[in-house]
Amino acid sequence: MKKFSPVLLLLALLLTGASSLTGCNGSDTIFEQQEKIVEEQKKTDDTAIQAYLTRNNLTNYSRLESGIYLIPITEGPTANPLIKAGQKVTTNYVGRFIGTSNDGLVFDASSNNHTACGCFGFINGQSGIIPGWSQATLQMRKGDRKLILIPSYLAYGVSGFGSIPANTPLLFDMEILNVE
Repeated sequence: MKKFSPVLLLLALLLTGASSLTGCNGSDTIFEQQEKIVEEQKKTDDTAIQAYLTRNNLTNYSRLESGIYLIPITEGPTANPLIKAGQKVTTNYVGRFIGTSNDGLVFDASSNNHTACGCFGFINGQSGIIPGWSQATLQMRKGDRKLILIPSYLAYGVSGFGSIPANTPLLFDMEILNVE
């Protein structure tokens, strides 16, 4: 058996590894392929959210650049400032699916959290909540109640969570009870 020098062996491994980071035709890296998949999922999520809005005749929405849709139900007093990152937010919420096969099915609610108030508190912008909540609540104030439609990449993404399948856009009916 012929022995190879460590340098040649390392060079061979590097070349093999580099070729595995490209697609079959060598034009797209794995990272570029993943980015394409993410962009396609964003389009799929937006299509699902638009279909939900159409099915339910909802036209009074605003869309954030991130792809989150906000539908006002109740406006809090404008004297109350908008929520900022780092503030403690207390909310009542109900989370629902928006797909045609499970439309309106509740997957979570603050009333199930076994707290005296039936509410849920979090620090805006910190871990422990989905990114869509942090972004959406920056557009809300104490007293607001809004429907928030969140694309999957700002919810539970490709991994899903519990009863929530991967790549699932979600709806939250959220009321801001207090901001500190």
